Amino acid sequence: MAGKDIWIDRLRDDLGEPSTWRKPVEFPDSLALCALNSAYSLRGHSTAAIKVLDRYRALRPSADTDTGPELVAAMDASGGPVAFADVLGNHSKLPGTRRLRTEAIHEALTALAALPIPVVQAAQLRDEKLAEVARPAWLAAKGLGPLSWSYLLMNAGRGDQGKPDVKVRRYLTRLLNRSKVVEVDEAHELLATAAERLGADVRTVDRQVWAVETRRGSRRPARTS
Repeated sequence: MAGKDIWIDRLRDDLGEPSTWRKPVEFPDSLALCALNSAYSLRGHSTAAIKVLDRYRALRPSADTDTGPELVAAMDASGGPVAFADVLGNHSKLPGTRRLRTEAIHEALTALAALPIPVVQAAQLRDEKLAEVARPAWLAAKGLGPLSWSYLLMNAGRGDQGKPDVKVRRYLTRLLNRSKVVEVDEAHELLATAAERLGADVRTVDRQVWAVETRRGSRRPARTS
């Protein structure tokens, strides 16, 4: 049993005391900000996502309480999702596609609002049953996969969610001394186990692992060729 706990001990050493951990990113009253941050964080630099949120807040003083339909309306008022990428100052594409992130956000939020029980507020995503019904509508938008959905829920305030992106999976792979990168499904399980053992929620553990791995990456020597 002790051998099975080694990775938890290493994790605890790496993450430090929970009182020192970074707080998870969340926008509990704004589905608009949840959607923007989720989509722009996919294979994107956190600084770029922050700039997008800042531009939206400059456009919409009510950004921190905006619903999904209000973000869609702002896009439409600017000329549509493609034109809205100009407003946000970011024309990056979703991973594996030629699609602007704003296009997928517009489609997904429109689909959520069209559900039998319209999902338009971040608070609704904290209802597990309602969120499960809403999940297919979000995932139907090309380019928004399961990780974007998990991060949407995390941003809305769901503590039971993790987003094991490239950095988190790289960290877990090294922690377990694996030669093959940990797959997403196993990473979810590992984060859940770690959260239970460390007395924290999954979202907080995920955030701290991401922060630790980000700091580690920033300490790597710059390439010279």
